[in-house]
Amino acid sequence: MKKALSFLFCMLMIVMTAMPAFADEAKVINEVRLSITEPVVGEAPDKNIVPAEPDKYTAQYGYWLKRLYSNDPVEVFEAGYEYALVFYLYPKEGYKFAATEKDKNGTAFSTTVVYMNDQPTEYCIYESETKLGRAYVVALADEEEKPVSFFQRFINSIRDFFKKIADFFKGLFGIK
Repeated sequence: MKKALSFLFCMLMIVMTAMPAFADEAKVINEVRLSITEPVVGEAPDKNIVPAEPDKYTAQYGYWLKRLYSNDPVEVFEAGYEYALVFYLYPKEGYKFAATEKDKNGTAFSTTVVYMNDQPTEYCIYESETKLGRAYVVALADEEEKPVSFFQRFINSIRDFFKKIADFFKGLFGIK
């Protein structure tokens, strides 16, 4: 009887010590979707990153830079630059990011895919199952040409006509 009770007690201890290991198994996050207000020329950067699944992970604003890997902080967006939003992700309790792997250069990266405003982000900073550092890169084109009035187009065409005549005579007489 003592052997049976001892055996049952041992089995109970083994089961009880194994239970926390199963209870601590975190769910893997393979994809993260975030959103932020897109940059607009002449406006200050938005700092409010909104996670699609806030119960699984949080997003921490880092900073906006003029060009990725630069040290130029952004106060107001300007046309003609490529901007990078650097941010960090942290899983909530009971979750972890997908396994970390190494690329051909030996740099560690997580296989969790991260989207900002439905665009894939670049991995660039710190990667693990408990913290991801990412960059969202946005290019702002040069300002578009302003519409030209009929009168201005007429003046421009006359100027172009006389420039072509002047270029013709310069070429004819060998003037540079």
